[in-house]
Parts: sequence; structure tokens; C-alpha cells
Amino acid sequence: MLNNSTSPGFGHFQSDNTNKAPTLNFKIQDNRCDPLVSVALKALEGALSNTGESERSLQTAIFSVTDTGCQHHAKRVIDALATMRPRQAFFARGSAIMLSTYSSMAIGSHGPCLSMSGRGTAIALVLNLAKHFLTKGDCHRIILLCADQIDGALKASAVYFSSANTGEIDNLIEYSLDTDNVGLYAESIIQSFFSRENLV
Repeated sequence: MLNNSTSPGFGHFQSDNTNKAPTLNFKIQDNRCDPLVSVALKALEGALSNTGESERSLQTAIFSVTDTGCQHHAKRVIDALATMRPRQAFFARGSAIMLSTYSSMAIGSHGPCLSMSGRGTAIALVLNLAKHFLTKGDCHRIILLCADQIDGALKASAVYFSSANTGEIDNLIEYSLDTDNVGLYAESIIQSFFSRENLV
């Protein structure tokens, strides 16, 4: 049986190499993910290792938020268009959808996935839905995954929530909508929130 730890698992990862994906511990059959997605998966590895759980729920929902998606892939699409070479469109390979898709494959989840572009407001929207899913029992666990290229570095934060963490979800919603935070990148908001929590 899955335990209900009172603290959500948090993980953060960043890379200054925007053109090369970091090595992952996850075994994924399709490993063609872009650098930003790989950085997000490294953050997810950290979050999962900090949960204290030995089992993973197959009904884990994954919510991902990014503002710009993978700029590395966007550049490849633009370069391909300029030379009239075929290239998968940005929305197929470089958007928030890929964060959710690869995370779902990595943990073997059959739960719902939701992907959204945005910043603080996007976090609040997905977390309100996440809380509803948890309280209604539609899924056992929620992963919030936020990633962006910020100041020349690929940065990602991941949080693994259980139904015991609804109070923490409420606090994070309030924090993400604060006027000082709402315009920040989603990843920056998550990292700041959990850094602050650790200082208390």
C-alpha cells in the first residue's frame, strides 16, 4: 500500500548546456526528448527520491507548466523552415505536452496529463484541478512539473503530491498568485516556494 507522507517530494535540476540533454536514470524506450524535457526529468528523479515511497501509483496525474517550451527545439524548427527541410512542429516536440508525455512514460503512469503554457496563473489553474482530483479520489498522486530556459540556463522543478498534501497545494496556489510572484517563470515560483519552506 502507498504511504501518505505529509511532505511533498521536491526536486530541482538545472543545466547551463542548452544544447545537450543530461543523462537520465529513467529507462525510456523513446529517448528522443529535447534538452529541456531531459532537465525536467532530472528534476522529477529528485522529487521521486524525496518522497520516501517505495512504490509508484499507476494513477499518478501529471501537470506540466512552461512559458516558452524548449527553445532549442524551436530554433531547430525555425532553421528547418528557413531551408525548407521537413521538421516536426514545435507543438509536437518542444511544448509543455512533451514534459507531461515523457514524465508519464518515465514513471509508467496511466493517470491523466495536463499541459499548460504560462506562469503563476497557470500554476494556480493546474493545482486547483490537481486538488480536485486528489480529494475526489480520481488519482492517488499528482506531479507538478515546471521547466523553462531562464537566463541562459535550462531549469526545472518537480513536486510529487499525495492526498495528504492538500494544505500545501493551497499554500502554493496562494504563493503563485501573489503579486510579487505571478509574473515569474513557473519553475522560479516553485523553487522559491520550496526554498522558503525549508528555511522555516
